[in-house]
Amino acid sequence: MAKTKLKLKAKTKKKAKSNGALDVICVGNVVVDAVAVYVDTIPDEGSLSLFDRVEMHLGGCANNTALALANLGLNVGLAAKTGDDGLADYVANYHSEHGVDVRGLKRSKNDATSFSFAMIPHNGNRRILHTMAANASFGPKDVDASLFKGVKWVCVGGLALLPSLHGDNLAKLLRAAKKAGAQTAADTAINERFSAKDWADMLKPAYPYLDVLFPSEYEARMITGETEPRKICAKMLERGIKIVGVKLGDKGSAVMSADGYFEVPIYKVKCVDTLGAGDSFMAGLVAGLLRGHNAAGAARLGNAVSAHCVQAARRPACRT
Repeated sequence: MAKTKLKLKAKTKKKAKSNGALDVICVGNVVVDAVAVYVDTIPDEGSLSLFDRVEMHLGGCANNTALALANLGLNVGLAAKTGDDGLADYVANYHSEHGVDVRGLKRSKNDATSFSFAMIPHNGNRRILHTMAANASFGPKDVDASLFKGVKWVCVGGLALLPSLHGDNLAKLLRAAKKAGAQTAADTAINERFSAKDWADMLKPAYPYLDVLFPSEYEARMITGETEPRKICAKMLERGIKIVGVKLGDKGSAVMSADGYFEVPIYKVKCVDTLGAGDSFMAGLVAGLLRGHNAAGAARLGNAVSAHCVQAARRPACRT
């Protein structure tokens, strides 16, 4: 395990810029989370168990990544879909207060805002009950391509939980980002209902428009059919993506590009809650690439941001 001291510094809160000069737009799912701390046992039907407290947070891959990027000092926007309700107000207000541009947030009168109930045990391995709600119908029609103008990176998160942003729809969105001059990154999110064919149908049309793909180990195995990180990376690189990698949990991350293959160890910290760790990693990775790091250096920053995330059962994802 790496022993380098973490020196990330979160920026102070500020209102989001409204001039369109964004470094990154995060596209994908947003969720309002009720986080229960600590839940070590699930009660039987008809019974009751006590837990310490409940906290309201924002969740979802695009949300987590956007907030972490903002805390890393980047100008970031969010493109996502909510209902037209009080939870949607909470989403928009929270992001604006934390420096995230919300012009890309679309409200739907036909949907509710996505919601999760997360149960955090003392060992940090959470359980989640989730409804997709507005995220289920979120697709290219909900994203104004003019938002991509002048943006350096478009980062799509939570793909396996966005059924209307798969296959040709995903390719259409990424193609618009590339046409606008942005580089593109994608993260997937676990969906245990997916077969290998489902993963292929979701991603294959998008490969020509992806600069970065960095799934978790479970997801990467389903996507490639390989089990060893080096072989997983090689298989994804063969598909035309410039930088590929695998998030390996407590083993760190593996990354491959034209520069070669690297395994990057984690930072040794006390894990309290793994919620948002993968999304925080993606924020660090993209921030590292924006700052000129090579793939291995960017993955190292991703590990550092993730290490900050897991040290407390709360968000924003990047903190000191």
